[in-house]
Amino acid sequence: MAVSLTLQNRQTLKRLLKTGRWNNESEILRYGLRLVERELTEEQRADLSPVPREQLAKALRQLTTRERAEDARMTRASLRHRPAPEDLDK
Repeated sequence: MAVSLTLQNRQTLKRLLKTGRWNNESEILRYGLRLVERELTEEQRADLSPVPREQLAKALRQLTTRERAEDARMTRASLRHRPAPEDLDK
């Protein structure tokens, strides 16, 4: 799986690694996901449906120019790392 991170995300990962609590970035990301899962109520976990298009469109209109540029950069990076169709069946 390819993950696109902002510069701030990468800096945070480096800072957390220096604490010695985690051995690598994957451990940090897994820890963060466990925290998110723990915070979700059971009802929220059951309803992890996509954001309605209208709500998403409204949020996208509120992005700053810098945020739009970062989003475009991350989209391009994600497209470069798509798995081959045969890898999806594994």
